[in-house]
Amino acid sequence: MKTPMIQKGLFLMILVMIISTGLAFSKQKVPITFDKYHGYTGTTEYMKKVAEAYPDITELMTIGESTNGRPIYVLVISNMKTGINPDQFIKLQNVRAENVKNVTPMKSHQGKPGHFLSGSTHGNEYTGTEVCLYIIDKLVSGYGDDPAITDLVDRCAFYVNPIGNPDGVFNSVEKGIPQRANSMLKDDDNDGKINEDGPDDINNDGFMTSFRYKNPKGEFVIDDVDPRLMVRVRPADSTDKQRYSVVGEDIDNDKDGKRGEDSESGIDLNRNYPEGWWAETGFAGGLGDYPTSAKETRAIAEFFANYRNILMAQFFHTSGGFTYRPMGTAPNTSMNAKDIAIFDYIMGKKYVEIMGEKVPEEWLNPGKLDQYKEKLKESTANKYVKLRGYDFPYTWKSSYDETGDKRYGYGMVIDWLYAQHGIYALTTELWNQAKEIPGLPKFEGRDANVQLQRALLKYQDEKYNGNLFVKWTGFKHPELGEGEVGGWKSQYSSNNALPGEPLIGVCEKHWQFELFRAGLMPKIKISSASAKVLYTTNTSEGIVSGDDPNFIIKQGKSIGKYRIVEVTAKIENLGVLPTHLAAGSRLPGNREDVVWLLCDRKEITFIDGRQVTKIGVLGGTDKVSGTGRPGDNTKELKWTIALKGDAPLRIMVSSQKGGTVIENVTIK
Repeated sequence: MKTPMIQKGLFLMILVMIISTGLAFSKQKVPITFDKYHGYTGTTEYMKKVAEAYPDITELMTIGESTNGRPIYVLVISNMKTGINPDQFIKLQNVRAENVKNVTPMKSHQGKPGHFLSGSTHGNEYTGTEVCLYIIDKLVSGYGDDPAITDLVDRCAFYVNPIGNPDGVFNSVEKGIPQRANSMLKDDDNDGKINEDGPDDINNDGFMTSFRYKNPKGEFVIDDVDPRLMVRVRPADSTDKQRYSVVGEDIDNDKDGKRGEDSESGIDLNRNYPEGWWAETGFAGGLGDYPTSAKETRAIAEFFANYRNILMAQFFHTSGGFTYRPMGTAPNTSMNAKDIAIFDYIMGKKYVEIMGEKVPEEWLNPGKLDQYKEKLKESTANKYVKLRGYDFPYTWKSSYDETGDKRYGYGMVIDWLYAQHGIYALTTELWNQAKEIPGLPKFEGRDANVQLQRALLKYQDEKYNGNLFVKWTGFKHPELGEGEVGGWKSQYSSNNALPGEPLIGVCEKHWQFELFRAGLMPKIKISSASAKVLYTTNTSEGIVSGDDPNFIIKQGKSIGKYRIVEVTAKIENLGVLPTHLAAGSRLPGNREDVVWLLCDRKEITFIDGRQVTKIGVLGGTDKVSGTGRPGDNTKELKWTIALKGDAPLRIMVSSQKGGTVIENVTIK
């Protein structure tokens, strides 16, 4: 049991959270509450209203469609009046023929560090959709009032995809038919239709619940304390109590002997991405005919291919109350140690703090990691723990099975984004009913789960007037015979947060974490830029070098008046994180940071230096992970050029994931 002091602290935290949430909601141009789930219909309506109400800081994009043709949306949240891209200042050298489409200009927000958020990859895990909507509301409502939010929206780009699996969410929420995968793909009864036979509301009460019936070999008995609860019988237990089987509501109305045959015949979208999709044997390990064979995953993959500015990504799932960081398709040794340090010592530390768990001592003292590794040599058999120097806390971990030394799955999205795009990608399981419901005691022992289920029924009685649970009522099933229909309504079963206070609590915690992560983004600045005239020449012989008056750049004709100018610049990254992961700039499709010295090509000649200078990767100001070195976050550059007439100069720094900035240079 929690001590009175801890209980008081939790109460105050929740009270402050609710009050602050209410204040934020009071500034909404587009009202939204979290006392119910919005589903696909409500979510799309809300995003359209937000895009209309906040045209200066939002853009609603359709990035593809689901198997059944529902649009997949991404809401961009960024100040559309800030942000630049190189193609705004650099003309195409090889313009295509008239009426032939040239390269599509980049959007302003593509010149900013990107933060991608997605919910409901699995359609029956729609708590993630609500967290995305909550974050949308916080960003747009806080813009202009909250200095931290305003700064982030001005200099970063948030790409919010509340529903990655439209068909699954629509069926799970609007129709009450829990559907994890994308939409049904098979026509198992060969009637020329798909998606025609999901589970059925057999008693027509408007809710999808369960059917229980007596069965001597059944795995459940009725609870002695609360007869609404069905308790699973352990294999080792013997009981004289009546046994039951419990199944979801459904009948075989396709007449082929398979009840609910198509309800899960689609693809688990988080097993359809390229990274680790192939098994070690060379055969398919992931799901689908090939990586990104599902329309939904293909839409997400194409989006990331076009938006290379994204440095952060989060995919909200539901069950467990913890966060997975890469890798799951490969062991920890496949990752760069610098990336691991940033994931764990910076992001993991903050997440564990927000979740109220004790931060591992090793994360607080990364400089002593060798000492911790020495202690672990004899205390654990886990080779990966020994190599890292610490074990994971419950709320932060990799999904790779380290004890069994085998992958968690195949074709997982965060592994693909980390390994192939160089993105700090996470998967968060949002909901742990034992921990996230306010005031619920901690249950321990053999019957802990039964006690928890009793408490949950009591909680919904008190807080929701019992409306989340349907009383067991007699019903004769056409295939299974006499029994009873009842139980938790599918939308409020253990897979998702209960709406209202529990859901808001989950949303607030994860908003705080993503706000923290956004604050880690690179922040590129041209801290100084100057130019001074070394010589002025007016000669038909050529341009005289400022370093060597005897050196002449031969032109072969009179060239008029030139100024020999020395240009210097200092570039800084004031953000916590580097502009790339450890190997990010070397991945296909990525590039290192570059600095442009811009001027009309006809007006400038480079004597020393080039128009485009590669500067590698700008480090960040991070002093926690121990991966950075002093000075990594700054670069100094110098050019010697010849300028014709009074041609203006500009310096532009273009960092793929750190943003693009430009500065005019005054010649003195």
